[in-house]
Amino acid sequence: MKRLIVSLACLPACIAQQTQLNFTGSISGTVVGSDGTVLSGVYVTLAASPLYPSRNLQTLWAAFSDSSGAFAFTGLYAGTYQLCAQLPRTQWLSPCAWGTAPPVVTLSNIQPTVTLSVVMTKGAVVPIRVNDPQQLLPQNEGITPGAHLLMGVGHPPFLFDDAYVASQDSGGRTYQVVVPFGFGATLKIYSSFFQLTNAAGTALPQGATSSIPFSVAAGQSPPSIVLNVTGGGQ
Repeated sequence: MKRLIVSLACLPACIAQQTQLNFTGSISGTVVGSDGTVLSGVYVTLAASPLYPSRNLQTLWAAFSDSSGAFAFTGLYAGTYQLCAQLPRTQWLSPCAWGTAPPVVTLSNIQPTVTLSVVMTKGAVVPIRVNDPQQLLPQNEGITPGAHLLMGVGHPPFLFDDAYVASQDSGGRTYQVVVPFGFGATLKIYSSFFQLTNAAGTALPQGATSSIPFSVAAGQSPPSIVLNVTGGGQ
């Protein structure tokens, strides 16, 4: 009787190859807003769980939703997957952020294909007005070493969303951050170069992080957050 001998060094690659030959799954669906809006151009990511089951298996995939909100991942092996979706600089919140439970699906021989909807909820768009009548920000950013203003909100699990510039004029800039309604958020501000004050005129510590807590109740307008650039340098 003949024996089949398989080298131990081959096992990971052989298992991966056998998995690919014996199973080909797919995950597809659409990205929609919680109000039913079809969302196109969404960056959809797919991650195997555990993330690195083998060096020989792909564990991360990415795609953009098309004009109908559709996306698809094919050629997948059996296992559990987590989906995330991002549409930066919009009011739509990622289903994987702010402590929410992301969509999770499992592919198997019994269920090799899964179709689902990835739902994104609307957040509150909070404006942050940074008055800069001397135009110190554009005169120094990217030119003077260390001239940088960092602002954003932190949220679980250990993520940080930068505030982005929505508009600017001769008197300063308006930044924006997006947070869930009813969520107790904290705006973090840091600069080792620019001198800043809050709306009351109180100076913020230079070279240290300042915090401004806020929240937006459902159905309410976002709070007014105002900062002033009063100088730069040491």
